[in-house]
Amino acid sequence: MAKSEFQSKKPNNIREYIELANDISDYKNRLKAIDFLSKYKCYESKKELYRLMKTDKIFAVKEQAFRALQNFGEDVRLTKKKKGKSVKTINDKLLILHNSFNGDPYTLTDFKIKFKDLYPYIYDIYNYEKKSKFDSFITSSIKTFAKRKIKHNYSINISFDAPDIFISREIFDMEYKGSSDTNDELEIKNDTLTIRSNRSAKINLINIVFSESNSIHNQIIKSLIYYYIKVNRFVPIKSISINRIKQTGEDTIISLPTTKIAVEQILNEKFISIDISTVNINDLFKSDDKSKAIQYALTYLLKSKITNEQSERFEKLWKSFNSIYHYLGNGANENECHRLIRNFILTNPTLFSKSHRKAKAITIKELREKVRFYELLSNDYDTKEKIVSFIAFVFRYQNKVVCKNLLDNISYFETDLKDIFNLDKVESKFNKFDYIKDLYHNNKSSSDKDIIFKKVKDYLEDKVKNPVPNTELEITAFICLKYCYYLRNKIFHAEKQDLTFRFAKNNLIFELEWVNEILETLIVELISTNVNWTRKN
Repeated sequence: MAKSEFQSKKPNNIREYIELANDISDYKNRLKAIDFLSKYKCYESKKELYRLMKTDKIFAVKEQAFRALQNFGEDVRLTKKKKGKSVKTINDKLLILHNSFNGDPYTLTDFKIKFKDLYPYIYDIYNYEKKSKFDSFITSSIKTFAKRKIKHNYSINISFDAPDIFISREIFDMEYKGSSDTNDELEIKNDTLTIRSNRSAKINLINIVFSESNSIHNQIIKSLIYYYIKVNRFVPIKSISINRIKQTGEDTIISLPTTKIAVEQILNEKFISIDISTVNINDLFKSDDKSKAIQYALTYLLKSKITNEQSERFEKLWKSFNSIYHYLGNGANENECHRLIRNFILTNPTLFSKSHRKAKAITIKELREKVRFYELLSNDYDTKEKIVSFIAFVFRYQNKVVCKNLLDNISYFETDLKDIFNLDKVESKFNKFDYIKDLYHNNKSSSDKDIIFKKVKDYLEDKVKNPVPNTELEITAFICLKYCYYLRNKIFHAEKQDLTFRFAKNNLIFELEWVNEILETLIVELISTNVNWTRKN
């Protein structure tokens, strides 16, 4: 194919054609935009062409964008045209439109006008693909619908005080609990969110505002989570209107704020940004357990970004983390949930590059100064009955930084370790842990009664003298699981005074500041890689 000529510069009127490239209601405008952009090789042109090639629903548009980029000398690949329905939920959308007339008669023209108004991108796709058969496609689809299958259609419009925000139109299907054959829809454009829903039963619209168990209320929460991560800064909610869709148009039933009901801002100006791409949280719009875990984790994570109090921030971050590891545990007890998420982190190091970088910078001295090792260990292993669990804890670690700090505290457990063979049911206690049971069985006949203490100490000394490479994430796991869980119990169960009741920053506040940075980094990476989550069966 002969190369077309282009200029390596940015044209003055490029904004006009970028707007055309974002017109999802008419593929002809997008093709016109591509024709123009293909003549100017610049950052803006390439950005739009790449977007159209990757995301446009009409293959002819994708292909023309691909050809333009190829002509620029870009190394691009064009995916094959998908077979089957271009829009999987087309029947759902047509049914919503059909039911929006509430059983009243309508003409094909009425239907097409509303179709193009509510679902411009779907209208565009099928108008292109069906061409002269478009009308018959609509007519035949309508005939399959019952006269009054779903009666109640709603839209929720949320506007933000953000005139400077430019977001290309995005549309998502949103599942909801109890739905089997239809979904809600979220449309995002610039400073506006629109949720379109239909329900078989008439909803008390007040419940959408006040009842957190209401499915549409939950869709609003999910939409706000997504929007704030998308814009990556705080923008105030200006208004929320809840509308019932009728044949004659939308009838606004509730509009906030009112004289009695204010719009509460979810975030504030302290929220600056969060390092999560919206591409990685699309499962938020599903209605399964994973979606719920992501939703809960994100609400606490976002809230943690708007407080200056480190104790409050820690509480939010811990609850965010808790949501994730309880999902992975699938009903397992706390210890098993911790074991599973620890294993997930350590066996997938490539997913946690930022956490790894932070952990790698932590020295033996820093960990000793930031973590109250004696308080932690004496709290978790406070009786002789727990000494085998202490050994199991020690043998879970190979990292030099952690092992050196454990070695420095081994003397506190020396007496119990030396007397371990006199422990009641000691063999059964060791047998609970596959990786240390041989420590007991291989040494139980030894004449040296101090042998277990020596073996534990030797193990730690060896890890310090002969560091095992690539074990830095053990530091992350130790801090975020072992130590944070200890802090959580002390703070949440009122074993410490209210940490905001102080006249100056104390050591624990500085400690929490350090812990929070490490915990937040891990949570962000966990959420960003949720596609890799593995759940206990």
